[in-house]
Amino acid sequence: MKECFPSINVGDERISYQKTGKGKPLLCLHGWAGHERTFDGILPFFNPHFSVYQLAWPGFGSAPLRKSEYTLDDMVRWVDTFREHFGFRKIYLMGNCIGANVALEYAYQHPDRLKCLILNEPHAFMPFYFYLLIYPVIGNVLLRALFKTSPGRAIIMRMFPLEEEEGTGYTARRLAAVPTPSMSAFLRAMYIYARSTDPCARTKVKVPTIFPLPKNTFGQVAVFEELYGLCFSNLEVIPVEGEVHNPVVENPQAFARAVLPHLGIRK
Repeated sequence: MKECFPSINVGDERISYQKTGKGKPLLCLHGWAGHERTFDGILPFFNPHFSVYQLAWPGFGSAPLRKSEYTLDDMVRWVDTFREHFGFRKIYLMGNCIGANVALEYAYQHPDRLKCLILNEPHAFMPFYFYLLIYPVIGNVLLRALFKTSPGRAIIMRMFPLEEEEGTGYTARRLAAVPTPSMSAFLRAMYIYARSTDPCARTKVKVPTIFPLPKNTFGQVAVFEELYGLCFSNLEVIPVEGEVHNPVVENPQAFARAVLPHLGIRK
């Protein structure tokens, strides 16, 4: 049975979320196939120090997608409306995968509203083969073939490391559960952003930024570190121990051990 989480109106869409812990507000933004429980693995380590809000993009969690198209600027606006709804003056903001790119854009637009930025697996670009997935007819056919069939998901799982089925983060089960229109709208927003934005040409991000870097990672993440490292005036690249690809969901303890000391949390 599908879990139901609270949601709030952020204008043209609704954002569902899970709230746990106590302390300083930490908003977590998931990537493709995420939901309100993507970051559950880190909660035992973060909840004693932070009120953790896991936001789910429209159509990925309890709140359905209302519109067929939106932009990354819209996603930034949703996050800020969420912050304002709860009356937070400043927040800690963590993004995973494509959610990290939304977090980065939030830092460009609202640096005065952030205490710290945590970018986990941000993408420097969209792989060329993703472009086919955004075409109106061809894209929907490919999305269904890849994510709504067992052979398609088997191909994806060979290409990208995923969790075991019982996990709460990125699993084949989650890929099958996300509605195709939601996937398509999410990808289109990132495609437009990748084509029209050059972060290197903008003013440096002054917000304290943490970039946890695992040994095994996507090529576009390595490119992000190489090309965009100069776009920050206060960036810390933190190695994450172990042979992991996405430590937030694969090894939350190693992720917490690497990140928490840089947030002033020491046992």
